[in-house]
Amino acid sequence: MEMNEQNGVQRQRRVGTFTLGFVLVISGGLMLVSMFWPQLDWAWAIKCSPLILIGLGAETLIAARGGGKVKYDWVGMVLCFVLVCAALCLYAVAWWMLYHPAWCW
Repeated sequence: MEMNEQNGVQRQRRVGTFTLGFVLVISGGLMLVSMFWPQLDWAWAIKCSPLILIGLGAETLIAARGGGKVKYDWVGMVLCFVLVCAALCLYAVAWWMLYHPAWCW
C-alpha cells in the first residue's frame, strides 16, 4: 500500500499487477537468454507455466489477508483473465509437447 504524500490518501493496488510484472520480467529474460543460446532446450520453461497461476493465487491470498484496500475492478479482472488464459495456453502447449512429441517441431 502506498501513501500519497499530497493528500494523505492510500493508493489502492490492483490484484494481478505484481504477478503480471513478474511474468513479464521472467519471460523477457528467458527470451533474451534464448537469443544467445539457441541450442538449449527451452521446453522446461513452457512446462513451468502453472507457476503463473500459483503466483496469481498467492498474490490474491496475500492481498486479501493484508487487511488493506485491494482494488477488484474491471482492469484488475482483465489482468487476471489475461494471466489465466496465458497460463492455460502454455500448459496446453507443454502437455502437447510431453504426450505428442512426434507432432512438435
